[in-house]
Amino acid sequence: MRGELDSSSRFVRRQWQRRLETLRPTLLWVVILGAAAFAGWVVFFSSWLAAAEVEVAGTRTVPAQDVIAAADVQVGTPLVRIDLTAVDRKVSAIPAVASVEVHRSWPHTVSVTVVERRPVATIRRAGEWWVFDAEGVLYRKSGVRHRSLAVVEFQGENEPAELREVAAVVTSLPAEIRAQMTRVRASSIDSITLVLRGGRQVVWGNAGESHRKVQVLSLLLQRPAAVYDVSVPEQPTTVARLRR
Repeated sequence: MRGELDSSSRFVRRQWQRRLETLRPTLLWVVILGAAAFAGWVVFFSSWLAAAEVEVAGTRTVPAQDVIAAADVQVGTPLVRIDLTAVDRKVSAIPAVASVEVHRSWPHTVSVTVVERRPVATIRRAGEWWVFDAEGVLYRKSGVRHRSLAVVEFQGENEPAELREVAAVVTSLPAEIRAQMTRVRASSIDSITLVLRGGRQVVWGNAGESHRKVQVLSLLLQRPAAVYDVSVPEQPTTVARLRR
């Protein structure tokens, strides 16, 4: 009798073992799918990896709060669901911002790094002083002139292409020449003149061959003159005094 019970118990155990062996792959997939579903919930829907702050770097004149407001990141939104391209586009719309880099800093931060435009000259427009950068972009106005920047004077209406050309000339100048410059006059892209301290004029032409023109002008400035013409750097000329 006892032997029969032991034999029956062994049979039942073998039956359960065979069933478990059969169910093991299914159970394994259930565990994997459950873990994947849980991980997906954590990443896409839970607050465990949600945005809690916007971190701003690179600002000099633009208030960090303006960048945060422009980014318009909703606190509590899972980081993975935040549209970084949209954040980039919104922050780039700030006039003084030249470029933007946005990335997720896990677990709770959206990092925004901006590069601000740098002023190269100033221009008077509609009763206001505006500064523009190396790309010729007018991006900030003021009621007063920036004394450290040369004033640009245009004959007629200035176009973005003309501003870019003037900016290219100004940024090509070394610090020692730029420090002497008080004004930039332009009647067209090909007719740009620098006015230095003491009323001296430098006929520059356009931004072409600016590197070569700087080299020639540096040599010419060693002799007194009223006008230095480097518009054709291979054939520079000077005028001792202006005609009256």
